[in-house]
Amino acid sequence: MQEFYGIDDFGALYYGKDQALVKKTTTQSTNYFDIQLGPITSVDLLNPLKIVVFYEDTQTVVILDNRLNEIQRVSLSTLNPLRFISKVQLAGDRRLWMLNADTNRIELYDYINNRIISSTPVIKGNIRHIYTDYNFCHVQVDDSLISFNTYGSKTSTLSLNGAMLAYHLEQLVIIQGNDVTSYNFGKDFRFRESETTKIPKEILITENNKSFHLKTGNLYIWSSGKIHSLELNFKK
Repeated sequence: MQEFYGIDDFGALYYGKDQALVKKTTTQSTNYFDIQLGPITSVDLLNPLKIVVFYEDTQTVVILDNRLNEIQRVSLSTLNPLRFISKVQLAGDRRLWMLNADTNRIELYDYINNRIISSTPVIKGNIRHIYTDYNFCHVQVDDSLISFNTYGSKTSTLSLNGAMLAYHLEQLVIIQGNDVTSYNFGKDFRFRESETTKIPKEILITENNKSFHLKTGNLYIWSSGKIHSLELNFKK
């Protein structure tokens, strides 16, 4: 296992090995691989029936079903005007959240009709990551998390102070040292702190650890070659 991508709604494990996406269940292992596309940049498991695999080098998005069969291939090089896309996540049945690296804007893209639906204003700062669901895109910019809706409007900003993050369906965790603080995304479209949980000392957390995955109240951590699960309580 070279990259840990997460766990789906049915408990299947997804990881990267030798430029292939591997899905492993208790009974079988399947994989998706296309050498012509280059290394995998990201895998979005928001909808396990429509898995989004992004290849930045070739500006290609591949959408897979739950058996890792290819449903659709989207070439981002056909966009007009031409732009370079550095991050892609699922935004709905036929839409994608994308980071336009040329303008530093988040764009909502209809890949069926090949058109941009909406765009945020220019985002100042270094965009480190985006955390998304069907209705919101949360953009990690330096030491802040800025939230945008599907119209491209900013709804809130949360201070991070150099923390590591994981997000799933309006639930956010901020990891600092061995403290995990839970947040809920409220009806006012802002994150509200819930509670703090301690990570057991035997789970090594470092600044270079990017392998966090939040799913249904559990934080999965890939550390020292093992996947650990930490149950969290998101109080309303």
